[in-house]
Amino acid sequence: GKSDYAANFNDFLDEAPANKPWCFWYGAIEPHRDYEFGSGIKKGGKRLTDIDHVPEYWPDNEITRTDMLDYAFEVEHFDRHLERMLESLEKRGMLEKTLVIVTSDHGMPFPRCKGSAYDASNHVPMAMMWKKGIASPSRIAEDFVSFIDIAPTLVEVAGLKWNETEMAPTSGKSLTNLFRSSLSGQ
Repeated sequence: GKSDYAANFNDFLDEAPANKPWCFWYGAIEPHRDYEFGSGIKKGGKRLTDIDHVPEYWPDNEITRTDMLDYAFEVEHFDRHLERMLESLEKRGMLEKTLVIVTSDHGMPFPRCKGSAYDASNHVPMAMMWKKGIASPSRIAEDFVSFIDIAPTLVEVAGLKWNETEMAPTSGKSLTNLFRSSLSGQ
């Protein structure tokens, strides 16, 4: 069966030290290849016509559309667990003061995406929420950021200096300047 990520998160929160910074990394495996072909239709109630766009570099046929629906079904599994985690933070009174970062680790597991040097493999989603720390929520910042920026951001948000962490030097930059900005775009 699939892992109950949200239950694991609740177990973590039960053990997390009070009034100390913590970090929980939720990494789902389901959107990676090895999902069941046809599961988006059979288990997710999807239809081939739900796909409104097939990239021009893939064949637009039943197999491709079914594969896209299967992938979407697995991403929705991720989303349901994330929703449960956010609800748990809210019930515990922790949501407003918790920085939540949601991202994909690479492009979709399709040709010209994952493992390739195309836009679809390098331009991946990232959303951040921190009700007490992001000045102007609900905006889209289009600045170039990289995963190497996440650790310096978390270190700064935790109130530490990089040299206090005993981690190797990084070329990443904290994203907290984006949190303070009210601008959309770049």
